[in-house]
Amino acid sequence: MSLTRREMTAGLSALAALGLAAPLMSGKAKAATLQRAGWLAPLGQNTRELGPAPLRLEGRLPDQLRGTLYRNGPGLFERQGASKGNILDGDGIVQALRFENGRVIHTSRFVQTEKLIEEESAGRFLYPTWTTKSPAGFLRNVGGQGFKTQAGITVYEVNGRLMALDEVSPPYELDPVTLETRGTVPHGMNEDTAIKAHTKIDPETGDWILVGGKFGRAMELQASIHHKDGRVTALPRFTAPRQTYLHDFFATRNYIVFSLQPAFLKLVPFLSGTRSFADSLEWNRAEGNVLVIVPKDGGAVRYLDVPGRWMWHAANAYEDRGTLVADFIGYDAPDHFLKESSAFQAIMRGELGEANEPGRIYRYVIDLADGTAREELIADAAFEFPVINPADALRQHRTVFTSRGSGNRIFHSGVAAIDTATGQTRSYEFGDMNWISEPIFAPAPGNSGGARSEEQGWLVVQGLNGETGTSFFAVLNAAHIEDGPIAIAHLEGPLPFSFHGFWQPA
Repeated sequence: MSLTRREMTAGLSALAALGLAAPLMSGKAKAATLQRAGWLAPLGQNTRELGPAPLRLEGRLPDQLRGTLYRNGPGLFERQGASKGNILDGDGIVQALRFENGRVIHTSRFVQTEKLIEEESAGRFLYPTWTTKSPAGFLRNVGGQGFKTQAGITVYEVNGRLMALDEVSPPYELDPVTLETRGTVPHGMNEDTAIKAHTKIDPETGDWILVGGKFGRAMELQASIHHKDGRVTALPRFTAPRQTYLHDFFATRNYIVFSLQPAFLKLVPFLSGTRSFADSLEWNRAEGNVLVIVPKDGGAVRYLDVPGRWMWHAANAYEDRGTLVADFIGYDAPDHFLKESSAFQAIMRGELGEANEPGRIYRYVIDLADGTAREELIADAAFEFPVINPADALRQHRTVFTSRGSGNRIFHSGVAAIDTATGQTRSYEFGDMNWISEPIFAPAPGNSGGARSEEQGWLVVQGLNGETGTSFFAVLNAAHIEDGPIAIAHLEGPLPFSFHGFWQPA
């Protein structure tokens, strides 16, 4: 059965009209709308470990939907009155939702990182994190050497091993069943390389691709490939043409592509400890992006210029007769992130903040023979968290699933399926007082990828219902998302912001 929008949502049409920061709105009207944003505040509040426990189920789960959805995000933002200043920052808590016998069993556990254990013992924050300085004294913030991973952004099951990652090394391994922390895992690159949270998995070979960087007089980049048989291939580390921040990357069968966006790191305020890492970034779109094409076989690195674009997340990339095709979500500016009035900081105060620039879906087409690259706009709306059928990773895809904003351009309230060949978009809107995170694609049994099977499966999305103050997990038929959820698993309370997930079939 499909639940109606009225059954899922409540009012607050002012949010839709606002578009997060409508410039023509009166100060009084804007203040009133910001006050109404308090229902989003749980996204940036502490949570606790839960379960394992069955969730209350509305509707009926498909018989073939069997497996485990893992999700990761920050779950601890405050200790002894000291708070993180940004919703992206907090100690990681991994969730497992086991779909079995028509039920959903939910479990969550904090990743027992070295940082979490030390700060739990001390009863206060000790270390700086990428958006927040350490409150434990000036020297903790000097030199940029005090960072320890929070393992709170992504989660992957790789060749039977469950990994939790952050913007700082190393990855942590968890027990796939109990979520107990097993310990750290070598990333396979130079010891002083800090990994990126996003990785790529080749569904045909089982290769797990990691990238990382090192800041200094110049930025250096590196990649490593962890093979299914346990071997690790570390590609040579090389000097980048600019010192900037990147969060994700592209990979194909034979290449790794970095997009060096014009978010330049100002080393003096960062290394002096006067600013956090995020506050030391400066956006200058006029400088454009630099695409760095790295052959996996260790060949010569190439650099190509494209228009300036902020990118959090890549959808996928593939090779097509001498070209590389790479789809991603791009912004004209990261106004939702890089200043005090930004949505990602204001939400910690229960306000909407600024987020005027939507994330559109773009495509890079890189001609390897001519040494040229161009950018194409695929669909113009407010999108984020792009995913595909994982069986098509590093290979040609057509459908990209995303979260989608209606009135709210960064805390989205819907899901979308975009046909990358035509730009046609199908979507479902949960309603203004609902927040929706990354949709995770769960392939139907026997779905091995390709054009005919890209949508044979389900989307599982985590949401927050602002009317009830509780979180939920909705299941939608990927081929008919416009029909809405076929089942919803309800929690008894709210969960904080969850970034990314991974589906492991039974």
